[in-house]
Amino acid sequence: MRPSLLPVVLLALLASTCDIFNPRTTTRFDTRASALDVFVRNDTLLVAAGDSGLLAFDISKPKAPRELWRTVLGRNGLCVIAAGGAAYVGTDSGVVDYNLASGDRTQLHCGGTSQVVTGLAVDSTRLYAATPDGVTVFNLTSPDPVRFVPLAGEPTGLARRDSRLFVSLRDWGVCILNILPGDSLVLDALRLGRHYRAEGVTVSPAGYCIISQADSGFVVCYSPFPDTIAFSAGGGGGNFPTYATAATDGVEEVSIYAADSSTVTIYKVINRPETRSFSEETGFGDFTGFTRRICRSGNGYVYTASGDAGVYIIRE
Repeated sequence: MRPSLLPVVLLALLASTCDIFNPRTTTRFDTRASALDVFVRNDTLLVAAGDSGLLAFDISKPKAPRELWRTVLGRNGLCVIAAGGAAYVGTDSGVVDYNLASGDRTQLHCGGTSQVVTGLAVDSTRLYAATPDGVTVFNLTSPDPVRFVPLAGEPTGLARRDSRLFVSLRDWGVCILNILPGDSLVLDALRLGRHYRAEGVTVSPAGYCIISQADSGFVVCYSPFPDTIAFSAGGGGGNFPTYATAATDGVEEVSIYAADSSTVTIYKVINRPETRSFSEETGFGDFTGFTRRICRSGNGYVYTASGDAGVYIIRE
């Protein structure tokens, strides 16, 4: 009597899909360049890669990225974001608008000069670029800036939600710009994380504002109404700067991926009328390179920009 093949098949299936049952599974992907920022657009992973410019990888198979192309921009790529058919790369000399279909490039200046770009945000009609002295606003249909907002405190990052633009300012916290009709931006009275060393900011669709505070870790604020902070909590901190990225699909709960150079830690915040809690869920350690930027995709994976180590792929 021939032995059944069912146990063998089940074991093979388990081995090939074991990451489904192991949330700590990570894969390192060598980009052959220093990965400084990552952004996922559909099944494409865009990587701002220092002096290597802009890289693109097919991630339809999330744990096995396939290189599509790479382009040298003639300057160092520091951050990247995409909208429509274009990728926008913040560099050490302004913004490069890269047409994903044709490969055409346009140089966008910031603040009237070619400055270092520390953060990017985008909506359906505008691109926002942070430089050390303010924020430049562009229309997506034109390479000419429509507004420059000077800011003291050295902007370090941007986040866009509804009609508000959150700007993290080093040694100051986060200020908020109200985006009004006609490309007008005005300072709001709301100041989040005042006196913290704000190295970045992200805002979840549910209204959580996560402020990266370098050596102090990060602080989480949740505001159900524009000018009321109902909840705040913090995490991270230590010997290395901590940078945080939010990942959430609902109003009641948010997951935060925090990086401190060699470790990525997942935190969870639950905010319900009867429950308000903040907890550390799990961690991924011993990353080589320098992990600062994290991007959550829609395929159940998180991708990191880990400097010379390339990209780490983490299953959510």
